[in-house]
Amino acid sequence: MSAQTIDAVSGLVAANSLMAMVGGILAALFAGRNDPGFIHNGPLAGLVAVCAGSDVMHPLGALVTGAVAGALFVWTFTLAQNKWKIDDVLGVWPLHGLCGAWGGIACGIFGLEALGGMGGVTFGAQLAGTVLDVGIALAGGFIVYGGVKAAVGIRLTQEEEFVGADLTIHKISSQPEYDSSSRSTF
Repeated sequence: MSAQTIDAVSGLVAANSLMAMVGGILAALFAGRNDPGFIHNGPLAGLVAVCAGSDVMHPLGALVTGAVAGALFVWTFTLAQNKWKIDDVLGVWPLHGLCGAWGGIACGIFGLEALGGMGGVTFGAQLAGTVLDVGIALAGGFIVYGGVKAAVGIRLTQEEEFVGADLTIHKISSQPEYDSSSRSTF
């Protein structure tokens, strides 16, 4: 849950966290066609999305927020892997980036008193904050990864990719017979 201390955890935060997990699981179950990877990431997508508004949303709003996040994760992960060929095996960008951005916007929707929320939020402020956060993350990413790419590079050669990063960089393997550190020198 997104509370900073245990005494700040309210029943509403706990209920909304649970509802968002359920929404994420159900959406990932249906959108991902029973794929275990999607079903396990569905609740995470819901939790990421509900963090911004877990203390102001109505539980049904949290359920919808989690469901949209679960479906959004499945759709964008599949799109990024299969069509755009983005190398994001764990789905960090769709899970944390997009579902987090959706959660920031959803807080401005489902936190409104008109939709059963606690109020104290506006859609415009949540949208502006989310857009600003995305801009800061993009700028920071380009600066950091651009610097690393210029300094040392971020791609392996084709041969290194074939062998795998574990052996190429770390000199370890999940299979002992290929682990260079376990070879004896008789």
